[in-house]
Amino acid sequence: MENEVKLLLPNNLYDDIKRVTESDINFSVFKGKTVLVNSAAEMLGYYIVCALLISNDLYDTNIKVVAVDKDDSIFTEYGKLTARQDIEFIVSKDFSMINERCDYVINTDKPCFETEVINIINYIRAAKASAVINCGSEIYGDVFNGKDSISEADFGYCDSYKTENFNIQLERLMDTSAKVAAKEYGLDIKLSRMCQVFGYKESGNDDGYFNIFNTVANKKNIEIKNKDKTLRSYIYVTDAAVALLKVLLFGESGEVYNISSGYIASNDIIAQYCVKLFENLGIKVVYKDKENFLSPMAPTIDNLNNNKLKSLGFTPEVELQDGIVRAVKNLYEVRE
Repeated sequence: MENEVKLLLPNNLYDDIKRVTESDINFSVFKGKTVLVNSAAEMLGYYIVCALLISNDLYDTNIKVVAVDKDDSIFTEYGKLTARQDIEFIVSKDFSMINERCDYVINTDKPCFETEVINIINYIRAAKASAVINCGSEIYGDVFNGKDSISEADFGYCDSYKTENFNIQLERLMDTSAKVAAKEYGLDIKLSRMCQVFGYKESGNDDGYFNIFNTVANKKNIEIKNKDKTLRSYIYVTDAAVALLKVLLFGESGEVYNISSGYIASNDIIAQYCVKLFENLGIKVVYKDKENFLSPMAPTIDNLNNNKLKSLGFTPEVELQDGIVRAVKNLYEVRE
């Protein structure tokens, strides 16, 4: 096949994405179905879209993919894959303008504006599609639960008058709207709250890790503004894709599932791992400011409890250090 995914992606990136199709997700469930992936130009959406196309190449699943994004950079992102007959690309900020009726909807990233929330829910309702709505871990706000992790039932403080909290308010609106729609209209909508996804490019939540990987790929010393000890959950992008598909296929409608690998780290820890894992480069970490210590009055760390996700049969396959190596190698190869 002229436009086979394997022929059009760098080798390491292709092998990485192919691991999603080799997981215990049975892609035959999607055989002959139409799957819409929103935010398809972002890293997580890209991995899921390409995994579906690889499934078509390898297993003849005949999945129709509808890749939606707000920006026409999606055509650059997918390159020659845009010529394939099993995928349609839609650039739109308004789901009400999408005429294609899909069997599954995978919303991989948080909303950017209020009407997007309403349009996505209305689209799912009109299409009678099974869907997973994904938000980020920042939806929890500042949680003070006295524990070392955050569960799906926790709900933290968010100052709604601060403009920087606008995204949290949007995610909470999306979350609540999806729950209400699932209950009131009997829709098959599952919800997920994603920890920090890391890979070969920005994930859209926190670019601190990407700046580190980018520096390593350029064989330069890693500069950190302060010795940041802020811990948060991380998950490698292939595990994130598998977990999101697990929630879509096996989660209970109206229920929320934290998506996390169980690994926690800070930017400082990731930087130190990079020095160790790529010691042949002779790079080091350079701190620009004083060490940043956590206050004992700080909220619960951004460590998402994933026990509920594990009940769906999810087991992370990629350890933090292995994911770092993959991410940097993919980043380097993609640039070549």
